[in-house]
Amino acid sequence: MKNKFTHIPLLIFAIVILLVVISLYGYMYQATGASVDRARTAIDFVASEQGNSSKAKVLSNLASSTLMDRNRLSTFFVSSDDIVSFITAIEALGPASQSTVVITSIDADPLTNAISGAIGHAHAHIDANGSWSSVMRLLDLAEQMSYIVSISHVRLSNGSSDLKSANTWKLAFDIQVSVMVPVVASSTSI
Repeated sequence: MKNKFTHIPLLIFAIVILLVVISLYGYMYQATGASVDRARTAIDFVASEQGNSSKAKVLSNLASSTLMDRNRLSTFFVSSDDIVSFITAIEALGPASQSTVVITSIDADPLTNAISGAIGHAHAHIDANGSWSSVMRLLDLAEQMSYIVSISHVRLSNGSSDLKSANTWKLAFDIQVSVMVPVVASSTSI
C-alpha cells in the first residue's frame, strides 16, 4: 500500500524554505535601504563639501583681489597708537598754508582696551591767523587731509571793519578724524 502522507515532510520543508527566503528577502531589503540612505547621505555631504570648497575658493580669490584696497583702507584712519601723527599733520598745515596755526584743544575717544579694528574719533579745535588766501588755503588743506576728517564750527573774522583793507584774518574751526585700533594680523590664512 502506498502511503498517502509522504508529501507532508516535503511540504513542511518547502514552507520552512519559503519562510527562510522571505526573511532573507526582508533582511536584504532593509539592508539595501539602509545602504542607499547612507549612500545618499554621503553624496549630499560630498556635494555640500564641493559647494563649500568652491565658496572658499571664491572668497580666497576675493581676499587676494582686494588685498591692496584693504591695506590702503587703513591709511584713511589715524592709528590709535599714533595720534601724534595727526597732531603733527595739523601743525604742518600752518607752514603749508603760510598761516599761524594753534591747536587749542584736542581729545580722543578712549580706545585703550578696544578690540582690534574698533573705530573712534579724535577732535581738535584749531585757531589760525593769516591773510585771506592763507586761511582759506588752510581750510582747504584741512579738508583734503589724507584721513577721514570732518570740519565743523568754522568761524572767520578780521580785526577791521573794512573788509577790503583787512590784512589779518582769524579762522577757528573744529576738526574730527576717524581713529582705528590697529588690526592685528591673523595667523590663519584663507
